[in-house]
This record gives sequence, structure tokens and C-alpha cells, in this order.
Amino acid sequence: MDAQLLDCRWLSRELRYHATVGRLRVDVTSAGLVLTKALRGEVRRRVLLEMSRFGREVRGVTVCLDRPDNPLGGVDQRCRLRALLKSGLVLRAEAINGQIQAAVGRSTARLALHVGVALDGHMRRRPIG
Repeated sequence: MDAQLLDCRWLSRELRYHATVGRLRVDVTSAGLVLTKALRGEVRRRVLLEMSRFGREVRGVTVCLDRPDNPLGGVDQRCRLRALLKSGLVLRAEAINGQIQAAVGRSTARLALHVGVALDGHMRRRPIG
């Protein structure tokens, strides 16, 4: 029983260490959109999910949500992302969609692809077969 308690304490300390050391700064701003606490949290969660696999290589991500003018009269919502890497390189991604959640998802996926290419030097593809 004491061994299980010791393992539990070690695991708890290890999880706290990883949560504090690999902290990624995500700044969410808005221009022309009402940015609620729930939307800010959802955007932050999506960015953290996509960028967490890169560890300390990504220092911070800035997110800007807005509604661009559409000459055809539709309602568009845009998500622009900017990531600062440990090497000092700045990467950008953007997506426009009718739903803000879809725009955030697409732009974070693109940014993750750009970060992967910048860190690896080539695109990772799944093996066929």
C-alpha cells in the first residue's frame, strides 16, 4: 500500500512539473467580434491541443478573430494565428469560414503543419499501406 502511495505522489509531482515547464502562452484578441469567456477558452483549448505536441519549441501563439468585409454580402469570420518559435522564427496561418469554430480549427491545423515543417525541414506523411 505504501508503494502505491509513493507512486501516486511521484506521478502527481511529475504531472505538475510537465504542466508548469511546458506552458504555452496563447493570447486571444478580437476585432469586430464579441469575444466571450467561453469562446476565448475554446480557442485557447484548440490552439493548445494542436501545439502541445511541439513542446518547448513553440514559445507563444497570438490569435486574432475578426469579421472581414465580404464583397458578395455573406457573413465571413476569420482567424489569424501567429506563432513564435524558440529559434525566433515567426509563422502565420489564416482561415476564413462562416463559423468561427471552423475557422479556428482550420487555421490551427495549418499552423501545426507549418510548425512541423519548420522544425523537421520536411512534411511528415503517413506511410502508405
